[in-house]
Amino acid sequence: MPSTYRGAGTQAGTRGHKGDRDVQRIVVRLLGALDVSYGTERLTVPAGRPRALLAALALRHGELVPVEEITERLWGADPPAAARTTVRGHVKRLRRVLDAARDGAGSVVDGERGGYRLSRDRVTVDTTEFRDRARGATALRAARPDAEAVALDRALDLWRGPALEGIDAPSLHRDVVPSLEELRLRVVHRRIAIGLELEDPADHIPRLREMLAADPLQERFWAQLILALYRSGRPAEALREYARCRRLLGERLGVDPGREVRELHQQILVGGPALTAAVRPGAPAGGLGRYVPRQLPADDVPFVGRSDELAALDGELLGDGDGRAMDFTGRVLLLDGPAGVGKTALAVHWANRRRELFPDGQIYLDLAGFSTRRPMSADDALHALLVGLGAAGHDLPAGTYERSALLRSALAGRRILLVLDNVLRPEQIRPLLPGPAGITLVTSRNQLRGLVVRNGARRLTLTPLGLEQAVVLLQALLSDTHGTEPDSLRELAALCGGLPLALRILAERAALRPEVSLARLVGEIRGEREPLGTFQLGEDSTDLRTVMSWSLRGLTDAAARLHNVLAQNAGVPVCPADAAAVLGVPERTAALLLDELAQIHLVERHSSDRYRLPPVFLAHRDRRLQAMTAGRA
Repeated sequence: MPSTYRGAGTQAGTRGHKGDRDVQRIVVRLLGALDVSYGTERLTVPAGRPRALLAALALRHGELVPVEEITERLWGADPPAAARTTVRGHVKRLRRVLDAARDGAGSVVDGERGGYRLSRDRVTVDTTEFRDRARGATALRAARPDAEAVALDRALDLWRGPALEGIDAPSLHRDVVPSLEELRLRVVHRRIAIGLELEDPADHIPRLREMLAADPLQERFWAQLILALYRSGRPAEALREYARCRRLLGERLGVDPGREVRELHQQILVGGPALTAAVRPGAPAGGLGRYVPRQLPADDVPFVGRSDELAALDGELLGDGDGRAMDFTGRVLLLDGPAGVGKTALAVHWANRRRELFPDGQIYLDLAGFSTRRPMSADDALHALLVGLGAAGHDLPAGTYERSALLRSALAGRRILLVLDNVLRPEQIRPLLPGPAGITLVTSRNQLRGLVVRNGARRLTLTPLGLEQAVVLLQALLSDTHGTEPDSLRELAALCGGLPLALRILAERAALRPEVSLARLVGEIRGEREPLGTFQLGEDSTDLRTVMSWSLRGLTDAAARLHNVLAQNAGVPVCPADAAAVLGVPERTAALLLDELAQIHLVERHSSDRYRLPPVFLAHRDRRLQAMTAGRA
């Protein structure tokens, strides 16, 4: 039998059904191949029109069926001349089979007033039983959905295959079978709907796939399949099935899915609260429903200072509270500042420090905005984040919009932290923002003004460490290799311009030469022709010149030329008019170039209309670094 018919073939009206007045009834089954029995005895109805006659009477169980209707059922529009006589002959043959089984206890086919009737008292028909059970289930809907589910299962148990299978009666297949099949589909749909609310949705996915394999144009089952997959923690598959539904309907009918399927798709894309509330806590970890990521890098040790910045981050989320009632409403926090100032270190330190506030996980991603690597695209970033949440990479949708929507759905309603490090520009991460859920902490050398304007990001700009904090960090880094040399420590800290990266590089350089005093190290550094040569250890990420050059790489040629002019003039503040005169461009253009440099912290505002190189850049002025911008002029 077709796999969409899962009935056990329960014998309608046989022994054990409460309320039967006569348990010894003939049972006629039409929900599948014709089957007639009396007790344990299987009865054989002659093939051809006697079977069609029995079906015609059984489908009007207990009702008088006029001879004219029977004639039409048996022969259609071309009955024989002696149709009434022939009908009587088929009735006699049917009675011989059915009445003989009852051993003369009264006929089961009554003839009266120009028609025939199949007895309700002596015959049970599964189509009648199916309708009765379906109506009984509906009566339980409001008060007892669990009991309704049991009643619906009993109704569906009667189905063994397609109704009237093997019976040659075209008018019955045309006029009656479709209504029976539609009622079956409604019962199946309602039964699955209950299951999606009260049971494990995953248990209903196989049946839904079978229903759609039998009739792929049934949109109601597409909607349930998509919902079942989503609530089973498999949103990527849910979106893929929506795409398959849309493609199939377009190819076969030239239409888009109906309103129910479209609205369900939209709810998944935006992480609709009704869908989120229905996700079961026991959803399989193979999807995105239960996996808890712990991706934070190791914290910098030692971490010194930044007490004000840590307090500011706490204040953005906690206010005066302790985090138990923290508002996870898609907040975006931005840490920006110049190269080497410690943005990543602060973000990771704070995230590790407040790990308990994010029980559903912490996700970390380096977007490579300023590095030797190619900046990560939004598509690649979405792939990395979704895989980090437990999705199978080969199952992810292809488009940026679909992946972004899937990420929002996966994060909806979760107390989760997303750390997006080293961001180049706002459009790189807009598709990654989790919508009305979670907390996103972003770091960048770029001020990302568009993220503030369009996405409501709260900005915290990091500046270099003060001299005292720099000394404390340097002392902590050097404690095992050098004794205390206060004056030399202060000079070394000053040479680093307050940059934590420079301090760490210098401390490692000193640790490699424990026999050299700090005073001698200071002298060596002051005597070097290329200051930034001091701050390199043979690796790009720990080479201060290289790290700073990443900020220069994205400049326009005109901005690079202006930056070189500022560097050559030892940081003398300039206004747009001064810059315009030097570059030979309109003052408005010069103002825009200064603003371009300011956005990535290569200049800072000195007064209302004047800009200069930041002290940290002046501390590390380097001819090779200046040559990078001079060569762009």
